[in-house]
Amino acid sequence: MDLTIVDVFAERRYAGNQLAVVQDAAGLSTVQMQDIAREMNFSETTFVLSREEQRARVRIFTPEWELPFAGHPTLGTAWVLAEGRGRYTLDLDAGAVPVDFEADLGWMTPPPVKLGAEFDRQAAAELISLDAGRLDPEFPVQLAEVGPTFILIGVAGLDALRDARLDEALHQRYLADEVGVQCVFLFTRESYGPDADYAARMFFNSGGPREDPATGSANSAFAAYLGALRGTEFEAVVDQGVEIKRPSRLYLRVGDAIQVGGKVQLAVRGELVQ
Repeated sequence: MDLTIVDVFAERRYAGNQLAVVQDAAGLSTVQMQDIAREMNFSETTFVLSREEQRARVRIFTPEWELPFAGHPTLGTAWVLAEGRGRYTLDLDAGAVPVDFEADLGWMTPPPVKLGAEFDRQAAAELISLDAGRLDPEFPVQLAEVGPTFILIGVAGLDALRDARLDEALHQRYLADEVGVQCVFLFTRESYGPDADYAARMFFNSGGPREDPATGSANSAFAAYLGALRGTEFEAVVDQGVEIKRPSRLYLRVGDAIQVGGKVQLAVRGELVQ
């Protein structure tokens, strides 16, 4: 089986979020896919089960479980299959997700985002090991679902963003209870440079606490969240992954639909041995 490794939401090679794409994977069982994803040990690995012109059936796995939708696997897999041109649609467990390639950017249109209830600010601060005063008072803490369930937390500046640490015990409690928080997305209006609007981090658990270099699904939720607050069409640029030395850039478009865009860089081509 063909194996391709790409860096997604990456302005250059060896940045962004790594993705392994396994083609011709229809003969693999779910257990085998999970084993391969654990072997790759990236945030996600995708498996292409079938292909037709400009369309493919794809499954997405973290090292620990399967996801119905995730952003950087969708963009990266479409880029591999379409060779970065035209429109390509992935049939995922969450539904059909189109990706459009314009020049060197791919634009993913995610499934509908479900914005949920606001979350207690003190509890959110404790979840990321910060004092509540270090959260940004202009932004409500809110739940959102698009594939995984995210908690969106605005923090007051880059220092707070850098100092944040996931409290694993609290996260496990919130994951297990009726809130069902799978992923913790932090953002700040203070950016790392003049050409970005926000900086962000995203924590999740997969065999232990992990940090994601670039998260298309979380930024889809973030775009919907900002759209609900602003009530207008807008574009924004988000930098993520800087703290873990995998700098990533995500482009947001909010209008009649939400789109999340980014660049994809080829890193490795090879074969997966059965």
